[in-house]
Amino acid sequence: MNRRLVATAVVSLSVLTACGASAPPARELANELVDTLDVSDDVKDCMHDEVDNFRLSDEDALGFSDLDDVATKADQGNERAIQIMNDFQAALASCR
Repeated sequence: MNRRLVATAVVSLSVLTACGASAPPARELANELVDTLDVSDDVKDCMHDEVDNFRLSDEDALGFSDLDDVATKADQGNERAIQIMNDFQAALASCR
């Protein structure tokens, strides 16, 4: 599913960093990927809203600083970060 691509790409940010490339911020990458999807403008608008409105809960803010940090830690196998990314993916997938 195309909508999974956005969350998967955000999680893969650390791969770019490990290769020496300067990875774009996770929000920027997610928004750019949304723009490439073959979906209606309404769905894209919804997905952009989900990306732009991503916020960590107060509890999660104790362990993560932002979406970039969550993505990096999810890529490293952190269970809570993976769950946050799964929730983010579900929010994107809810856009129809």
